[in-house]
Amino acid sequence: MAWFEGTHTDTFTVPADLATTRGHFADLATIVAHTEGLESHSIDGDTVHFVLALQDHGVVKFKADYKCTYTLDGDHFKWVSAGGNTEQSGEIRFQASGGGTVVDYKETVKVDIEVAAVMATMLTPIMGPMLTHEIKGFVKRMTKALA
Repeated sequence: MAWFEGTHTDTFTVPADLATTRGHFADLATIVAHTEGLESHSIDGDTVHFVLALQDHGVVKFKADYKCTYTLDGDHFKWVSAGGNTEQSGEIRFQASGGGTVVDYKETVKVDIEVAAVMATMLTPIMGPMLTHEIKGFVKRMTKALA
């Protein structure tokens, strides 16, 4: 087993007001709806259990099965891992700006994949950017849905 990590940090402005933006990004059903490759999920209070479809990349096969707990405190939204083969954590800070909202987004995803140690070394420079790309795609889908 080997852990691979991707991180994405971005600050951007959306035209929606603060309350609308915060409500959109902090809504668990909206998060679930914009999670790509979702096979199943359940929401229990502030925790979401995600099961993603099998990703088969030839030498690497992975089926994410994990939980995240979400907390909204004023204009600060954060999430932490609550178990599974994927560790996902991050935070968003919202700030009103003119008629829109500045969104400061930070997220790290770590996946635990069963591969030989020699293969893990070769995959590290590939997996990090791939995970980062997935995070960027999620942020793009969430932002587009807000418009």
